[in-house]
Amino acid sequence: MENFVVSARKYRPITFDAVVGQSSITNTLKNSIKNNHLAQAFLFTGPRGVGKTTCARIFAKTINCENLGENLQPCDQCESCTSFNQSNSFNIHELDAASNNSVEDIRRLVEQVRIPPQVGEYKVYIIDEVHMLSANAFNAFLKTLEEPPAYAKFILATTEKHKIIPTILSRCQIYDFNRITVKDTIDYLRYVAKSEEVKVEEEALHIIAQKADGAMRDALSIFDQLVSYSGDSISYKSTIENLNVLDVEYYFQLVDLFLAGHVSSSLLIFNEIIGKGFDGHHFINGLASHLRNLLVGKDPQTIELLETSDSIKSQYLKQSNEADLRFLINALDICTTVDLNYKNSSNKRLLVELNLMKLCKLNHPLPNLVAPSQNAPAAKKVVQATKPIAEKPAPTSPSAETKIEVKNVVSEPKQIIKKAESQENITKPVIEDKATISKAITTETAKDDKPKTTRRRKTVSIMASLEETPKKEENKLDLEGEMTKEYEEVRVKIKLEDLHKSLKKYHDKIKTDKPSFAANLSPEHIQLGDKNKITLSLNNKALDDRDLKYDLLQFLKQDLDNKEISLVTILSEVKIEPKKGPMDEYKVMVEANPKLEDFRKQLDLDF
Repeated sequence: MENFVVSARKYRPITFDAVVGQSSITNTLKNSIKNNHLAQAFLFTGPRGVGKTTCARIFAKTINCENLGENLQPCDQCESCTSFNQSNSFNIHELDAASNNSVEDIRRLVEQVRIPPQVGEYKVYIIDEVHMLSANAFNAFLKTLEEPPAYAKFILATTEKHKIIPTILSRCQIYDFNRITVKDTIDYLRYVAKSEEVKVEEEALHIIAQKADGAMRDALSIFDQLVSYSGDSISYKSTIENLNVLDVEYYFQLVDLFLAGHVSSSLLIFNEIIGKGFDGHHFINGLASHLRNLLVGKDPQTIELLETSDSIKSQYLKQSNEADLRFLINALDICTTVDLNYKNSSNKRLLVELNLMKLCKLNHPLPNLVAPSQNAPAAKKVVQATKPIAEKPAPTSPSAETKIEVKNVVSEPKQIIKKAESQENITKPVIEDKATISKAITTETAKDDKPKTTRRRKTVSIMASLEETPKKEENKLDLEGEMTKEYEEVRVKIKLEDLHKSLKKYHDKIKTDKPSFAANLSPEHIQLGDKNKITLSLNNKALDDRDLKYDLLQFLKQDLDNKEISLVTILSEVKIEPKKGPMDEYKVMVEANPKLEDFRKQLDLDF
């Protein structure tokens, strides 16, 4: 049975041109070899699986090749290349710093550096995971790394550059490797699938590339896993089943339901997703990514940011045209809030379901559930008093006439007149005060069978009646406002002595753990301003800790039983008086008695 070799090793690049997604770095290394400008130490840093160790091996093989090609291609025929291909080269040494991180390991390495190469021109030391070296090992390596022999080259590889001491970084040429893009990953996977005679759907390649997250080694490992699961044909469905990826069709269906406002269907789909074993946090993050893609698809300039297959991209473009921009932004805000609150929620499923309901009601707001008042129907029929009375329709009944005298109505445009519904065909303006109407209207009634008589009532100006009501309302509102203001002042006001007592309690509470902060809680550092604004003076910038201030504020609110307290901190300058020495005391004495200086000179005294 033939031994199986994983694709990550089988298709590892052996030349600079075969390295995927790192063209700027490979071109720089090739030019340095071509111009013979080789540094004594290199540092390759970047995420996992992007080609750091691969580039280090290609570099070591290339500089030792005796017959380089035109494009700096190793010949694979000389003794150095042959020994490298067989993994028994004496000029290229690889050291795993994760398991050889002591001072003794580095000292043995330094002793090997003293021996010149037997075959080839350079001895190359590749130290992988160099950030795992101890501090003493780094210090033991400094001198050799700075001034190695001319034939020694060091290549350090790490995923965590921030853990390497600055003295090591300053002695190396640093190359930052980038994450491999989805497009480059798909192209290389397509090449591997063609070499292995495996049929892969385009959507499946996109899923693999996105799951790899910029690491080619992870992408090839996933590819081997799917080949073992599906055989010689990898479909989109088998890929999402094996990798436990939620199908994007669920998100398309949910957004359609959000736009239509179907709450129950959305909850049923979420229940189906939970039943398949997906976590609610994973679901909400996927939904946020889907909404982001819809937002990106609304602008032709940002469509290229959609890293999906052409068929799925067309679905995104279609749905993005149906969704409103305001809806997408509000939906993204809701998903972000769920993501932040998910870990702290005690009922995580209810949290997600509640926000799914909110998403369904973004375009379909809930009806007003407050019961209308008895005057609500009358409030709908409102006309402005500035409308001329002559525009009202004339009475339809010839047996009745209505004459209205209105004075100074136009001068008060803010007054509202309501229409009254009447069974008769007589249209009458209705004013909120019914008593005023009876005084403001003079009627004449004429009948055919009786002599025409006229009865005139006393005419009262509407303006005079309307002027009284606003004044009463104004006085009432002013009185209510003053009472509310006084009530709020009584409710929120705290006393300075109560504040000092509460601060004394907090001082006793933290004086052991936070003595410096507790020292600033004395009365001279505290000021009480308007609206319960407390100002705390700090004599050190390091004491301006947000957590300490928050803890103090919560303690004061609870101890003083007042939730309207605010806390502000300021830095006070501390004047440090210089210490006085003997010479300063002597100057004070001379100012009091100048003859003392003459006495000192006569005796030739000095300090």
